Amino acid sequence: MRVGAVIIGFGNVGRELSRVLARRAEFLKTEMGVEIEVRGIAASRGYVTIGQDWRKEILDLASRYELGDKGFLRSSGDPLELVDLTSPDLAFVAIPPSYTTGEPNLTIYRGLLKRGVSIITADKTGLALRYDELFGEARRRGIYIGYRATVMAGTPAIDVITGLVGREIRRIRGVLNATTNYILSLVEKGLSFDEAVSKAVAEKLAEPDPRIDTEGLDPSAKLAILVNSAGVKISMENIKRTPLTSVPENIVREAARSGRRVKYVAIADMERKTFSVSPEILDPEDPLSNISGNYNGLSIDIEGEKILLTGPAGPAWRTAGVMFTDLISYLNQRQG
Repeated sequence: MRVGAVIIGFGNVGRELSRVLARRAEFLKTEMGVEIEVRGIAASRGYVTIGQDWRKEILDLASRYELGDKGFLRSSGDPLELVDLTSPDLAFVAIPPSYTTGEPNLTIYRGLLKRGVSIITADKTGLALRYDELFGEARRRGIYIGYRATVMAGTPAIDVITGLVGREIRRIRGVLNATTNYILSLVEKGLSFDEAVSKAVAEKLAEPDPRIDTEGLDPSAKLAILVNSAGVKISMENIKRTPLTSVPENIVREAARSGRRVKYVAIADMERKTFSVSPEILDPEDPLSNISGNYNGLSIDIEGEKILLTGPAGPAWRTAGVMFTDLISYLNQRQG
């Protein structure tokens, strides 16, 4: 079986994914009988088509892009032009989020589905805002959407939640944003919020617009995807967000001195249908109080018991690996 693919988004995740695909193409051929070929790459400034010797070419393009050479990109910024040129079976999507308007992300997803192209995504935008619409269209067209990389990328949170569908999930609580773990740790050590956020941006741990992290957009998007995966239809627009910086800095430090911790907690009360992201002071016995660094954590109340899941989020190479896991699922589905 031959599978044609394009990569939409050539930032850190897109470039790492290109390396994973080039390195593991032989595995797909020998172990699954699948010949995958990457036919093109779309970045923010344009796109480029790729020839038959795609593994060598894609590695070269990734290295050139990292060195600042983007001259190989055609001037069009519309990745759907690349899709029309190359007729792929599958698109890997690794573009920046756009939670305010949803664009151009939603247009890209809708365009891929209209063209019958399956999707493996690390971008949360589409599913956080329009999960039911996109999956409904995918089901009508028999199209695969893989999205393990959207939540707790290095830890199988999506697999756990989808494995609980149909059971009585009463509440989901999570620390779903590692950047705020880092910011809060700096505030505990005496930095102001402004200083801590600036340091997180400088070290590329926060988004260039840190409000995506500090105003709860990122954890809200992840919570919306988890809740939808559990069978409850919501949009991240239905989630109440309280900024991380609403908690006074002295409270963060006082909590740490007393053995407690302030964490940015996403909560879905599945019985009351209330959803929120806000800073909370957690007691030491709360399993989420010890989530730190580049780790995320979930606590799921189900049928009188708790399921606890902790594990790493990114970085880019790990997210790319999870997208490869989705590729295996896609191929298994196609092979029946």
